[in-house]
Amino acid sequence: MLAAMTTKPHRKTAAWLLILIFTYAALLVALTILNFVGADLWWFGAFNLYLPQAIWALPGIILTLLSLIFSRKWLWLPLLCVAWVAGPLMGFCWPLAAPRNLQGSLPLRVMTWNIKYGLHDKAAHEALRQDIQVNNPDVVLFQDAQGVLDGPLKSLFRSWSVRSNGQYVIASRLPLGEMKVLRMSFPGADSTCLRTTLQIGGITVALYDVHFESPRSGLNALRVVKRKPWYLPKAADALTNNVEARFIQAQAVREYILQEQGPVIVAGDLNSTDDSRICATLRNVGLHDAFAEEGKGYGYTYGHFLLQHRAPSFHFSWMRIDHIMMSSQLKTRRCWTGTYKASAHRPVIADLALYRN
Repeated sequence: MLAAMTTKPHRKTAAWLLILIFTYAALLVALTILNFVGADLWWFGAFNLYLPQAIWALPGIILTLLSLIFSRKWLWLPLLCVAWVAGPLMGFCWPLAAPRNLQGSLPLRVMTWNIKYGLHDKAAHEALRQDIQVNNPDVVLFQDAQGVLDGPLKSLFRSWSVRSNGQYVIASRLPLGEMKVLRMSFPGADSTCLRTTLQIGGITVALYDVHFESPRSGLNALRVVKRKPWYLPKAADALTNNVEARFIQAQAVREYILQEQGPVIVAGDLNSTDDSRICATLRNVGLHDAFAEEGKGYGYTYGHFLLQHRAPSFHFSWMRIDHIMMSSQLKTRRCWTGTYKASAHRPVIADLALYRN
């Protein structure tokens, strides 16, 4: 009798704990499905893409501690959920395939970087120069780079082939061809990207330097909801329209790529994660992402500057919104990110292999 009375509360505690654990697991399943079908089809999914995905591990950590106290036999489930967050939800990459046969291919190192030139001090500009020299790319594609060729990089690129227009700069150790400024406008704004060609081993590679619309206006609209909850429908519409702008830009770039006959590289600040419709639109035209293919870790490129005014020592990025994508004639040998010191964006660097037909 006494034993039954003492075990009954334990069973009740285990029951409510189990409900919490399975509710948490169901939430992670829902987020995974949402990301698979296209998170930014809905405003709340788009909003989640710009959050640090590590926050979804916090409930799992709490449930793990509660399981240790009340029901250890279920400890494996919250631990599994935390591992799922740290893996697929956070975009962890680790190539499992055997090294590719690179015989007969041509090596090409590409760097893309939204350098936010002019917004930072001389120390940042020097960090920019140093990271380029350390990584030693064959071609760099800059965004937000107005004035950079008049600054500390002027001498660095003196012997390079350079094409520039507005915010875009493409600099290459290899010969570049004709430059074209192509429209990728959306309702309410006139937007462009930069196209040129690269000559390597007698092969012409099309280069697209792109910078898609920032999510800032859509996300800022949602911030207002904290003070004015009734503003949520308008804020949701603002974020939806913001996503649609990037989708229209991606569709425009897709149409340009469809006209290409040879290898293509699209690089830049897409302001979109891998789970977005924007990246899916470019993958659907035959492009594949360098970091997703051969990167190790998370490859985050943005977020490290957002909290610097509150936490100056915070240098962690939590979004991968800068990409190098390429057509099937090119394969990735290795991909990584660079310094946090020079810009609000880290650069993405990829060693590519161009296969001869």
